[in-house]
Amino acid sequence: MSSIGAKSFYFYEGKKPPSHLTLSEPNYFQHEGLHLPKKGLTMLYGNRGPGNLIGAAVRHAAANEIGIGLVEAKVNIGEWTPDKARLDGFSRCRVLNLPARASKEVMDDVNKRWNTWLALEGLPPEKFPRKPSLRMDFLDKLVEQEPYSQLNAIVFDAMSIFGLARFVTIYNLDAIERDSVIVIPRNLTKVDFEIPG
Repeated sequence: MSSIGAKSFYFYEGKKPPSHLTLSEPNYFQHEGLHLPKKGLTMLYGNRGPGNLIGAAVRHAAANEIGIGLVEAKVNIGEWTPDKARLDGFSRCRVLNLPARASKEVMDDVNKRWNTWLALEGLPPEKFPRKPSLRMDFLDKLVEQEPYSQLNAIVFDAMSIFGLARFVTIYNLDAIERDSVIVIPRNLTKVDFEIPG
């Protein structure tokens, strides 16, 4: 089994971090018009996402004289493949990395569905997943449909107030490898993961 890494940060008052924390509602300096998924837990992914946003979070904590903590976890994705994701491969590799690791077949299929949902809301077509969208909540609709319902997580680009960042929405919380969770500072905080309410 293979896994991918996901990261988050949290703020706290005083000198001591909380003894317990539930990660649920994302707060990553998102672009004002960005609609993130609600049926999965959204965290930061890769180097581009966490680097810019965690740096911004550290500066925010320092400027506001509050504490900051970091959480890292691994997410089981099944069998990793070096090939770009295909529609018939989600039963083996349970992560879809848009757009970097998706075949033309997958990107065209996602785009067709995306534009159908946009049209139903009276919105113009977009080029997602080839270009970022503000309607990332449509991922919730995508994972309800075959073959996407087999996925544990979807990685995507989205806008923050500091520019483009990489996010991952985890739809199967059982795929989070609990023994991989690292909390800084010094694992003083017990972390639970929860779908947004």
